Amino acid sequence: MKFFGKSGWIGVVLMTCLSTGCGLAIAQDHKGPITLVVGYPPGGSADIGARILAEKLPAILGQSVVVDNRSGAGGQIAARLVKSAPSNGSVLFFTNGHTVVTVPRIFKVPGFDTMTDFKPVGTFASFEFALAVHPKTQAHSVQELVAYFARTPADRSIAVPAPGSAPEFMVGRLAQLTKSDVQSVAYRGAAPAVQDLLGGQVAAAVLPVADILPYLKAGRLQAIAVTQATALLPHVPAFADLGLGELAASDFLAVYAPVGVSDDNVARVNAAIQKVLAMPDVSERIHSYAMQPLPGSPDDLRNRYLAASKTVGALMKAVDYQPQ
Repeated sequence: MKFFGKSGWIGVVLMTCLSTGCGLAIAQDHKGPITLVVGYPPGGSADIGARILAEKLPAILGQSVVVDNRSGAGGQIAARLVKSAPSNGSVLFFTNGHTVVTVPRIFKVPGFDTMTDFKPVGTFASFEFALAVHPKTQAHSVQELVAYFARTPADRSIAVPAPGSAPEFMVGRLAQLTKSDVQSVAYRGAAPAVQDLLGGQVAAAVLPVADILPYLKAGRLQAIAVTQATALLPHVPAFADLGLGELAASDFLAVYAPVGVSDDNVARVNAAIQKVLAMPDVSERIHSYAMQPLPGSPDDLRNRYLAASKTVGALMKAVDYQPQ
């Protein structure tokens, strides 16, 4: 039987019910392979983080770990899959903050509730967004970018990597706070937004640092603000340092489990994640992708989720974003 294929979990539940009784089978901790479900395609930050973790966990847990990319709908497809998975620890959810924090707020029927459908296991990494500009703007600060928009009415656009995302809300709030007539342009992913920024089709963009770092180093783009101070961009001020602390919407990578997974199983996996993050080669790899290792307990993840929810919720309210 194919336990972890695209057919889902019906076969697993049926066989365990017939052999041992559904209640007992679901309550027992799983000792076989673990599937790490990712809601995004290969190559993105969530996928990269998941594969780093999946490579190291087997030696610690004594179980093989496979990554299953179920991309689409901002991670909703993956979230719904994990929500309905067996509660025995055989399936875990490796996700970014956008899926668990923002998606449930931008859709009227997201199909999952982060607080009630999942159990936090632990944080893995954090990453920042930067406000970057094309050289044509000759802007070296937020104030100079606003001045560029004022004198260039035909070029008042800031690219963001996705509709209904924290960067989109940040741009809307930036326009309010600076009293500038600027509009966000939402792309389907960071890659096309980066290309249009490099080509000058848009004057600026709010994007993950990882997606623009090579171009910043090459001098093809310039970062003028970042969500949180980072050693990757030591001379770029944080939004809070500019009096724009409302825009400090960083993102993170983390692991969740179906809500019924036992606390002992969660603690075991969390301990393994901490060991992985303590490995020098893992820290080096995470840094190489412009992210910061983020060790933490289930409570740390819960608190980070709540803090991010407060920040994103405030931005959505400020720009009057209505769920779709």
